[in-house]
Amino acid sequence: MPNERTTANLEELALLIDAVADYAIFLLSPVGEIRTWNAGASRIMGYRPDEVLGRHFRQFYGPEDLAARKPERELEVAARDGRIEDEGWRVRKDGSRFWANTIITALKTGSGEIHGFAKVTRDLTRRREGDERLRQSEEIFRLLVSSVKDYAIFMLDPQGRVATWNEGAHRIKGYRPEEIIGKHFSIFYPEETKQTGWPERELEIAREKGSVEDESWRLRKDGSMFWASVVITAVYGDDGTLRGFAKVTRDLTERKRGEEAQQALLDQREARLRAEAEKQRAEASYRAAEEGNRAKDEFLMMLSHELRTPMTSILGWARMLPGLSPDDSVFAQAVAAIARSAQIQARLIDDMLDVSRIVSGKLRLSLENTEPGRLLGAAIETIRPTAEARSITLTESIAPDLGNMVADTTRLQQVFWNLLSNAVKFTPRGGKVTVEARRTGSQLQVSITDTGEGIDTRFLPHVFEPFRQAESTSTRTHGGLGLGLSIVRHLVEAHGGTVAAESAGRGKGSTFTVRLPIRALAVETAEVRNATADADPQLRGANILLVDDDREARDVVRVVLGMAGASVTAVDSVAGALAELENGRPDIVLTDIAMPAVDGYELARQIRRNPSLRGVKIVALSAFTAGKTTSADEDPFDEYLTKPVEPAGLVSTLVRVRAGA
Repeated sequence: MPNERTTANLEELALLIDAVADYAIFLLSPVGEIRTWNAGASRIMGYRPDEVLGRHFRQFYGPEDLAARKPERELEVAARDGRIEDEGWRVRKDGSRFWANTIITALKTGSGEIHGFAKVTRDLTRRREGDERLRQSEEIFRLLVSSVKDYAIFMLDPQGRVATWNEGAHRIKGYRPEEIIGKHFSIFYPEETKQTGWPERELEIAREKGSVEDESWRLRKDGSMFWASVVITAVYGDDGTLRGFAKVTRDLTERKRGEEAQQALLDQREARLRAEAEKQRAEASYRAAEEGNRAKDEFLMMLSHELRTPMTSILGWARMLPGLSPDDSVFAQAVAAIARSAQIQARLIDDMLDVSRIVSGKLRLSLENTEPGRLLGAAIETIRPTAEARSITLTESIAPDLGNMVADTTRLQQVFWNLLSNAVKFTPRGGKVTVEARRTGSQLQVSITDTGEGIDTRFLPHVFEPFRQAESTSTRTHGGLGLGLSIVRHLVEAHGGTVAAESAGRGKGSTFTVRLPIRALAVETAEVRNATADADPQLRGANILLVDDDREARDVVRVVLGMAGASVTAVDSVAGALAELENGRPDIVLTDIAMPAVDGYELARQIRRNPSLRGVKIVALSAFTAGKTTSADEDPFDEYLTKPVEPAGLVSTLVRVRAGA
């Protein structure tokens, strides 16, 4: 007989089984009658214990199972094998069906006699419905893929062998499923592509990146080629194992041919355009050659006319001189006429030589420190008698602060004289010529305006071209070869400047404006190296803030000071200088005076007002010829340097200023 402890355990086990709600757990007699009934059985089957105890468990089976004697056979198998497991439809009390997983276990005595059966039932209806939906979805997808005809959709195994084959693959590639399944997919690639190892490389990329896309030629079963758009996607199982590859191929041969045809049309159009452009260039070259020949012929005619005119005067008067007495008034008239004509010829020859030097690249400038205001004034005084003889009013407005600059004195005066001579020549009697000169930042600007004949707007773009004049050879009212303005342009550009012409049209006068840079130093870079090679070593280690709105001035001064050992920070405005001063304190501030927005004086005054910058040396480097004032309170600068300055002089001055001398 069971002891008390065993009895207690059995009671606890019965309570546990009865409390289980997710499983129907009950006992059957050897013939299948229900002996026990737990809470899970009531929940799943719908019966109360009093409704099922003593009844046969076959009442849970549907008519088809009962007709097949399935309950009885399950007990027979369980009795023979010890247990039986099954999944199938079962019936609840309300007649509804559910998908059940059942296990029937035989309960035997020690002698092997069947004492009854334990039956465990689990409701798997939801899982069954999910599995069924998945099965139906997979079936629908399989049917969908197999019926698609525009795309070849098939699976490859991990080694690249064809595992499935749809109707689209059959249509595009020509193989039936039994002909291709099991074959390696490289069969679709041209031989030269296979030799490069590209098919295997595609699978490798798909494994590494998840997928790979490609457009290239592929082979059909009959050996014909088609242009394919291909996507290969790696397929992994839930455990991360590679299951194979999904491959989708689309035949884009027609699109490819259309693109090639379109490209061929574009190539043909481009070829036509190139041919047309070449033809236009050839025609333009021909026209330019014709224009050159015409200009050359006109120039030769003009040259002949210009040279013969003074020569006629020279020869005529020269022949008369032997018959004239020196005391004769006509003798003096003849000598003066010969001198004037010879001077005209000399000027024509000089212009020709200048053009020859410019064309051959042999024009050289002799640069020196010069005063542009003085040169301009001298040119004005030279042309003034001619202007007064023609009753032309010549007015000037030359700013007193033009300063100095580096230039070829002779050539710069030639520029001013040519422009003034032109203005007077083309201005009628009683007209006016105005000369203006001023500093604009680091540039000298000279404008010469006349109230003369003006320039036709169609001819204005050609006004600086050599051998070009607005007048025709046969109707010219003014002499000259048409070289003066061309020479002016080349001389101005040789100085690094620009010259421009403006006119509202014929009869409305014209303005010629020259802009020339005012350099910071008087020598070139090679000379800078020589000048700074032996610079005072006291400048080494000096921190210098350089302020100048002219880039070329900043660059060359920075090079000079750097070669002398200084650490240079260069900025192009007062705003930039103030920003740098917030970040650090230099030993010396070297600043231009004339700058846009805020000038060097204001920068110096702001530095002097800042207690944290007390003791910073400030040096002005400007084309203005200003000097130190008598009052230290009024003068913010420690030293003035006038542009252009010699490198050695610049370095020695900064060394002295730094030392406080």
